[in-house]
Amino acid sequence: MILKHIMKKIALLKEQIERFLHHSYLFEHIPARQIDEDRILLSLSVLEDAAIAPEKVNHYIIPMMLVQIALDTHDEVTNSVSEHDDLKTRQLVVLAGDLYSGLYYDYLAKLNEIPLIRLFAEAIRDINEHKVRLYQKDIERIETLFDSVGTIESALICKMAAHFSTPVWVKFSYYYLLLRRLITEKEMFVRSGSSALFEQMGNILFPKSKMVTKEQKQYLLHICNRYIDHCKEALLNAKLQVNEMLQIRISELTGGFSTIAKKTVEEG
Repeated sequence: MILKHIMKKIALLKEQIERFLHHSYLFEHIPARQIDEDRILLSLSVLEDAAIAPEKVNHYIIPMMLVQIALDTHDEVTNSVSEHDDLKTRQLVVLAGDLYSGLYYDYLAKLNEIPLIRLFAEAIRDINEHKVRLYQKDIERIETLFDSVGTIESALICKMAAHFSTPVWVKFSYYYLLLRRLITEKEMFVRSGSSALFEQMGNILFPKSKMVTKEQKQYLLHICNRYIDHCKEALLNAKLQVNEMLQIRISELTGGFSTIAKKTVEEG
């Protein structure tokens, strides 16, 4: 797919998804939902590689995005509950998440895409299991922590890639979305000194510390940077034939690796 065609397709998909999300009463009380263009781009890439007919692409991407938005919406409540939060707003956010979840089911049921309903249900189960592990803070190894984060970020797309027999995209999507999350968490930690992921890392590495010291913060950043580099290398070694827009995003995410990324894409 050439760049202009991809950008147009993403824009059209966003418009269609926004129409599903639109609810005048909800939007009066809660912010409009954000639609993740990276997930749409990855999904388009997976389906193109799987040679899915263009007219059926929407059947897979729209419900997948509705599920993701439903999960993200419910997370807003879980991550922000406090005595100062407005009860009505929290209730409406929960209802919005339930609404979006019902929309994906209704969409696929009308298309009689029962296998996809099962597929996304499996992904939701995996995501929720790993979220519970994070919320209960019972993870004892850094490797397990990062794997849970990677699964939470990528399970929907990875299930879809596996379903369409494109296993190379399973690994690529996992590392792509994990890398993006790690970069976001690192930036948040550097900017504010606080991040849910870094808090979990601190609990694992320094369980007896009541307050993380400056030296410990530097060590946490060191560990995160190592995983960021690991994700970058995994992406650059994927040897995928990626489209132009995804090539640009890889270069943006990998930063100093952009030259290698370009070379890898050309060789792929």
